[in-house]
Parts: sequence; C-alpha cells; structure tokens
Amino acid sequence: LKLVFGPAEDCALAWTALQRSIVRAMAKALIVCLALIQALVAQALKYPVYSPGAGGAVETCEGITCKPVDCKPPFKYQSPEATGTCCPLCWADSIKVPGDRSWAKGVTGGVGMNNNAD
Repeated sequence: LKLVFGPAEDCALAWTALQRSIVRAMAKALIVCLALIQALVAQALKYPVYSPGAGGAVETCEGITCKPVDCKPPFKYQSPEATGTCCPLCWADSIKVPGDRSWAKGVTGGVGMNNNAD
C-alpha cells in the first residue's frame, strides 16, 4: 500500500510538525522560567533584607535582641537607622592601626629549593 499526498496534505503535515516543535519549545521555556522563579524565591526567603520602618511582615529585625554597646573614642555610637542594621554599632570614620608583624618573628620561608631537582 502506497500513500501519495498532494501539496496540500504535505503542507498540512509540515504545519502540524511545526506546531508540535513550537509547543515543545514553549514547554521547555516555561519549565526553565518556573525553575528560575523557584530559585529566586528560595534565595529571597533564605536571606532576609533589613527594611527599617517597613512594618508588617517585611520587618526582618523582629525577634533579634541586641546587646548594649559602650563606644570608646575614637569610636562613635551609630543607631540602627543610620547604619541599616538591626543593632547599633560602634563606628570610627578613620583609624590608623600600625601593622603588627610580631607574629612573623622566627617564621621561615618554608623548605628551600632543591638544586638537584629537574
């Protein structure tokens, strides 16, 4: 049995195949988009973002207790609103700290080079 299709039937078959491939491509794109949305939502829920004064369910500092801070000069007290944190900080605009290299005393450079190595 041999089936012979005319130009109209060939065109219809090609169109159907094209429609199937478009639907498959759209389904794959939808799956990728859903996976991306799921990853973004999971990431957003994993790390809360501080939003002072937002109130409601957005307030991420709820339940966090802060210890009292005693800021000695040159440090200055910075409120949570000024720093964008949940707790106050002691902050210094500029501090000059000499580099402490005393820990390096007696430390060698490791094993020396072997002159017989290739």
